[in-house]
This record gives sequence, C-alpha cells and structure tokens, in this order.
Amino acid sequence: MKRAAAVLLISIGPWLEFPAVVSAQAEAVAQGVVVAEADHSLLPAAALVLEGAALPQPLGATTGTDGRFRFARLTPGDYSLTVTHDGFREQRYRLTLRPHEVQDRTLEMALRPVEETVQVVSEANPLPSVHSPNSTFLAPDRLLLLPLTQRTNLPDVILQAAPGMIRGHDDFVHIRGHEVALSPFINGVSFWENPHMVFSPGLGADYIESVNVMTGSFSAEYGNRFGGVLDVVTKSGFTADNHGSVTLGAGTALRHNASLEFGGHTKRFGYYLNAAAFESARFLSPPEPNAMHDAGRGTRAFAQLDFNANDRNVLRLTLMGDGADFELPKTLLDAQMRPDFDNFQRTRSQSAILSWDHIRSADTLIHMALYQRYSRVRALPNADPYGAKLDSTRTLNTNGIKTDYSRFFRGHALKAGVDLVLLRPEEAFGYLSQPWITFTHLPDVSQDHIHFRGPDMGPGIPRPVLFRQEKTGGQASVYLQDKIRLTRGLSADVGLRFDRHSLAISDSHFSPRLNLGYAFRSGTVLYGSYNHYFVPPPVENVLASSAGLTSLISEIATPLPPLRPVIENQFELGVVQPVAQRLRVGVTGYYRISNNAVHTVLFPDSRFYAYANFDKGKAYGMEVKAEAPMVRALGLSGYFNYALGRVWFYNPVTAGFITEAEHLSETNRFLAPMDQTHTLTSGINYHNRRLGLWTSMAFEYGSGTPGSHGGGDHEDAGDEADHEHAPVPGGCDVRCPEHFTQNLSVGWDAVRKRERPHLTLQFNIENLTNNVYLISKESTFVQGQYSIPRLFSGSLKLRF
Repeated sequence: MKRAAAVLLISIGPWLEFPAVVSAQAEAVAQGVVVAEADHSLLPAAALVLEGAALPQPLGATTGTDGRFRFARLTPGDYSLTVTHDGFREQRYRLTLRPHEVQDRTLEMALRPVEETVQVVSEANPLPSVHSPNSTFLAPDRLLLLPLTQRTNLPDVILQAAPGMIRGHDDFVHIRGHEVALSPFINGVSFWENPHMVFSPGLGADYIESVNVMTGSFSAEYGNRFGGVLDVVTKSGFTADNHGSVTLGAGTALRHNASLEFGGHTKRFGYYLNAAAFESARFLSPPEPNAMHDAGRGTRAFAQLDFNANDRNVLRLTLMGDGADFELPKTLLDAQMRPDFDNFQRTRSQSAILSWDHIRSADTLIHMALYQRYSRVRALPNADPYGAKLDSTRTLNTNGIKTDYSRFFRGHALKAGVDLVLLRPEEAFGYLSQPWITFTHLPDVSQDHIHFRGPDMGPGIPRPVLFRQEKTGGQASVYLQDKIRLTRGLSADVGLRFDRHSLAISDSHFSPRLNLGYAFRSGTVLYGSYNHYFVPPPVENVLASSAGLTSLISEIATPLPPLRPVIENQFELGVVQPVAQRLRVGVTGYYRISNNAVHTVLFPDSRFYAYANFDKGKAYGMEVKAEAPMVRALGLSGYFNYALGRVWFYNPVTAGFITEAEHLSETNRFLAPMDQTHTLTSGINYHNRRLGLWTSMAFEYGSGTPGSHGGGDHEDAGDEADHEHAPVPGGCDVRCPEHFTQNLSVGWDAVRKRERPHLTLQFNIENLTNNVYLISKESTFVQGQYSIPRLFSGSLKLRF
C-alpha cells in the first residue's frame, strides 16, 4: 500500500464495575438510573442483563449506591434489557442504539404483587436524543432489502433513508440544498473525498454493519461537515461468528455483481474479509433516456482485524481498497456527429485505519487513532476532432491523527478531542476547448459556447489550458462537548469546536453547537437546536478552482480569489410523537443561511469539476418522518419520508471558478439547481418468518428540480417580481417534470430449523412502471441526466 499508514481509531466509552467486553465496535453507550415507580427513590443493587444479536453472550451489571448503571462500547443495533430487584416486578425494555449514541434512561420498577410475578415488555423511558428526529438508523436487515445493484455505491444506499434526499446531476445526492452533501465517517474517522462515483471509487455497503444517516444538527465531534453525515460502522469478525457467504447477482443493462465475505474470531482475535466486483452498462445517469457509452466496472476489498489484548485494551486495523473504470456517457448527437467523442475515467483509493481503545477506569476511556488514505482520479482524452480535450490527473494523500478523552459521570457524557490532518493534493491537467467551440458553430448544432483559451503559443498552435500544482496543507481541530441530563425529561448536547484550516486559503473559526430535547411522560419529544458550521472548500480540484482560471475565459478575463470556507448558521425545531405503540412520527422545521455557498461548475464539454462561492445560500423547509418497526405478529414494517423545501443561491459569485459571466455582475437570487419543492420516499416490507418469504416495495416522488439555474424563478435582490429566463436547449423550460417511481423486491430465505438462513434468493424490479424522467438540467454547459428505465435483477446468496 502506497505510504502505508497506521490508523489508530478508537471507539470510546467507559465501563462499569464488571469486566469489559471490548469485542464490541463503535462507541454506543446505554446508561441510566433505576428508580422505584412510586416515589422515584434510587434502587441500588438492581440486577441488569443486556442481550442482543451483536453480543456473543449477555452482559450483566448491578447498580451502585446511586442507582446508576452503564453498558459501554456496544455495537449499534437492537437490544433487550432486563431489570430485576427484590420486591419489584421484573421489567424488560427494548433499546435501539445508534453509532456514537449515548442513551441515558430512567428505568422505573413497580412493586411486585404478593400473589404473582409479572414481566413487563415495553419501551424504556430514555433521555431523548437531542439531535434531529430525521436521522435514520439503517440496520443490517434494512440494508439487505435493497437490490444488490444499489448496494455497490453508498449514495444509492441512503437515497431513501431520510427526508429531503434529492437526486442531482451526475448522481449526486443533495440534502437540504447542499451541493456537496455527504460526509462519511468510517468507524469514527472522516476522510475528505466526496463519495460520489465521478469523484472517487466511493464506498460499498456489503461490509457495513450499520449506518446512521444524519441530516440535521450534529455534535461538535463531527466537525467541519454539514448536509448529511453518514456514521458508518463496519463489520467485525466478532459479529460474523466464523461464518461467510458468496453472493452472485445479474441484471439487465449488464448489471452483474459478485462478492465473497468471511469472518471469525477466537477469544481475543477477530478477522473479517470482504471482496466484491461489479459492472454495469448504465454506470452513470445518461444525458438521454437511452444510455450510450455508459459502461463501468469496479472492485472493492475490505479487511478488518480486531485484537483484544486484555479487558482494557483493544487494537483494530481496518484496510480498504477500491477502484473503478468507467465511460462518460454521451448523447445521440455525439454518436452521430462526434463518433470518437469517447471519454473515460479511472478512480483508485486505498485507506488504512489503525485504532486503539484504552479503558482507563470504570468511567473513562481514551481514544486515539492514526489514519491514512491515498486516492487518484485519471481522466483520459478523446480522439474526436470536435470534442474538447481533457487529460487530467488528481491525487490526494491524507494522513491524520485523532484522539479524544471520554468521561461519564452521573448524567454527563463529556468528550474532548483533537483531530490533526495533513492534506497533500496534486492536480495536473491539459484542457483544449477549441474543438468543442468549432463543434458549436456547425449548422446542425448551433449551441452556446464560451471562449476558454490558454496562453498564446504562436500562429497555428492550439492554445490549451495547462495547469499543474502540488500543495501541502491541512487542518487542526479541537472540540469539547457534553451530553447532559438537565432535568428528568430535559437533555442537552452543548459543544464548541475550533478549526484552523490551511490549504488553498487559511482561516480559523469557532463553531458553537446547542441541541436540546425534552421528553414528556406521554412519549412526546420536543427538539430545538442552533448549530454553527465552518466548512473548508471541497478538496476535489481545490487547487485548480482557486487558481484564478477565469482570467482565461474571454467573456470574463478576470481572475477570481481562491475558494473560501462556507460559514453557516442552522436552526431546527421538531417534535416526535409515538402513535399506536411502536409507530413514531417526527415533524421538523429548519432554516439555514450560508455565507460563501459552494456550487459545482463544469469545464465545458467535459466532466472536470471546479467550484464557485456564491455570495450567500439559503434553505428552509419542513420534513415529516414516520417509522414502523417490524410487528412480528403481522410480519410488517415500513417507513415514510416527506420534505417540503426551498433553496436559494444569491449572486454574485465571489471566489473560485465560474463559466457564466452574468453570475459575476448580477445581484439577484435564484432557485438553486437542487431545489425541489416536494420530495417523498416510502416503503413497506412483509416478512413471513415461517416460510422464509419476504417482499419489499419502495416508492419515490419528486416535484422536479429547476432548469437553467432556476428557470423562471429568478428575482432581483430586494424585488419580488419574477422575470423570464431563456429555456435551456435540450432541457426543461422552468422545471424538470415531476416523477413517481416504484421498486419491488421479492425474496426467499431457506432456513434450517433453529439456524440462520443458508440460502437467500432475491428478485428485483426497479422503476416498475417504466417512468423514465429527466432528473436535472442545470445550464447550457451541463448535460441533463435521465433516470433508469424499468430494470430487472436477481441475486443468490449462499451462507456457509
């Protein structure tokens, strides 16, 4: 591995009076106090037993003189907690823990009747999570319901997870108006690359144990991110339990997949391996309903080694390697008039995370981590005389160290941390636009164009733009946060973060966070939050975006300053209401305003991305989320997500790179390309455990994104009157049309008696009604993107 690095990643959490079981992964913590229901007096010496599929054996604990208990270093998932005490009824509670979550619960025990013993099964009364009710926890059973073709790419996995996930150009996922919205945290470590396939090989889902998708407020430890945080916990040999599987999949449009996984453990050592390969003739969303020159293939490899040195020390090494080779799709006009306009891209990455957890005492844990990543993106030029020529290479070396200290006492979960990262990007490209300009002048084409030329190299010599730069920079971050119980029902997450960033530009910033939650006895929970974010410029092509290349565009001829960090304030108010026992419905309103809002900009006739800072961005809306966990008696579960939103960008562009000169002189606002008024996703699942049969139906509705930077919805600053805007050739006049699609999956688990399934068959129909729709069409220089037609796929999974 190039510049192999140690990554020292540590799951945090303290432990209590009994021996620590440190084979668990991620730092979920369940803690609280046991009291008498009648007078809320503390109950010392209460016995607790925690059980769950992720535990090799049940965990036991006994409350101290203060009635408190704690289970730390728990793998996210579902658990059952049983509490007993002399003279009281036995109580059993259901718990669902998310990555990095600290649940603080009050467990009430009723006196035992003289003549009988009653076991109660119910939801515990937790101190509520103080963050947005729209976060979604994707457990393994939810991930396995997805078609295999969707599990090769993490953005596809989370598209229906939470309200307001909007599809955009080049298969981007936009969240609450953010152009660069997804920030994966892998076992607590954040790498800076965008996970979408045009920027990097991305991440797969087969080696993921669970994902917590957060779209609202975040704790200070999540740092310089906004939009959507994906808190990923990977699989471990301690949960694989000496088993593995082989999966084979096939589908229309040559969407074929194969994967192999195996994991096992001894008392102290665990290992997990996963390897996968995939291909598709519809790799990216094409610019026309029928995909042309759109094939791609890739491989992924993942390994994790866990070592429990003793009850107080855990070492973990996580290794990942990914790669993809793919074609960039073209139009029917290209096929007819530019037959050799064939562009290709290659992406490679390899990562290492080495972590160490040290349980210093019953209530204290020290977490330290080293992490490393090397990534490379290569774009190859075409040979057509009418196509713009792009030959580019971008590499990024990332090396970092992260350490934090966690202390648990009474109702507090205090955490202080430091994250130091060294970034070394290298960018080199040659770009020649003249063949494309010639193409736009052809009588049968007549497209808009700009004049983008490099320095004059003499008569008759093409004038390409040549760029090469390497730079070393990085970021130093310090954060302090406390999740605290203020009263019986009121909890708070208070945090402060300081970031010093230096790469294309240097800046420092303090970011305060305040998140509150109040739980009523009825089960209703109210939320409120204020979060301040400091987000450095995206790392992809950050040097080229900051090099003042607008001076080479004849229509602009002026260099712009380097990209600036985004400074954002976000407010949230929400409520969650339990309905009909286990159904939970959440409603959230949010408002955010950003200075230096970031937007992607394409070099004409290519897929080379740069970025621009608009003066300001604004988003506001309402989101509704409902989840119905599995009702075993009926075999039914489901979810419902709805978002009503509005997203604005404000001219002028103040920094970075832009191709449209009007954005430098206008002072109006316009609907952002990711604005979609109504977005709905939902699903219903049925599972007959006796027969092993299951089926899943997923629905998606969108009211359409704007065409040409907002279509007819431009308005002058301070003037609410709309004015007309020219339609986009080959696009949509004002908005892309609304769409409604459905995906159907049917499966069968062959189950031996009292054993897990040894064979799973799955059949999928995506876009059941064959509703092919235009996803987006941003501007003259950005191709439109179309959805998939009706596609079929199937898979076979053999466990051993």
